Amino acid sequence: MLGALYAVITVLAWGIWLAPSQNIPFRSPLVRTFYVAAANLALATLVFGLQGFKGLTWDVFWLPFSGGLVWALSAFLAFSATDLLGLARAYGLWAPVNVGVSLLWGAVIFDEFLQASPRMLLTLVLSLAIILAGILLIIFAKGSGVQSQSRRALWLGLLGALGAGVLWGTYYLPIKLSAASLWVAAFPLALGIFAGSTLLAILTRQPLRLARRSDLLKVSITGLLWGIGNYSMLLLVEQIGAGRGFTISQLGIVVNGLIGVYLLKDPSPGSRPAVLTLLGCVLATIGGIMLGNLK
Repeated sequence: MLGALYAVITVLAWGIWLAPSQNIPFRSPLVRTFYVAAANLALATLVFGLQGFKGLTWDVFWLPFSGGLVWALSAFLAFSATDLLGLARAYGLWAPVNVGVSLLWGAVIFDEFLQASPRMLLTLVLSLAIILAGILLIIFAKGSGVQSQSRRALWLGLLGALGAGVLWGTYYLPIKLSAASLWVAAFPLALGIFAGSTLLAILTRQPLRLARRSDLLKVSITGLLWGIGNYSMLLLVEQIGAGRGFTISQLGIVVNGLIGVYLLKDPSPGSRPAVLTLLGCVLATIGGIMLGNLK
């Protein structure tokens, strides 16, 4: 039951985290990342403070901090791929890689699935196929929206999307490898995310000032929602394993798809893209339930 609760919180939080700041005209995606990282660090500091700031040693600090730097680099690669390929195509590349990499790490590092029966392996493969089919259907329901581009831009975008998929499927591993309490390790992770995001903003010379004060509140809510989803994802991974836990966390796209259809009317309810989006939501949810019930 705890695993199911963590899964629901993760999927809901990561499904709606972008919505509050969706319409803010950021000068660059890296500016949004900076403020998300700052809000996440504030949340992590509060949670860590409630624990009494105890248990943080250098041995505990450096692994989660490096995971935060990996997350920041992942975001940079993902945003670069989005600019070059369009959101749908870039997401369609890195989402399956996220899933595959997390399952690979679960098997190689944590010995997950190695003792599975043939029936369990068949169910695993089937559930993953259904999840990926649902995710891709949601992503491409409205078309890829890709403009013509040079071969060089295409290859750079492809490499960026694949790199984001590998690294975003990896950033949480240092916390699990550190064997530290989640409530302690999440603080240096947040510091690493903030340090990496700040460094990227400085190197790319991005002005960080927002146009309106209300924008700061909206993007802070976005960061807090991502942080809540991150805590629950880490708890989910701790409960059911890295491969299954991180894969299920990617079902936040189902909530995002439903918000797009019923709240933002994008795509319009009743249209062919909306029907395809809802079908993708159903498929991804069925696959997630199958994966979550594996023992």
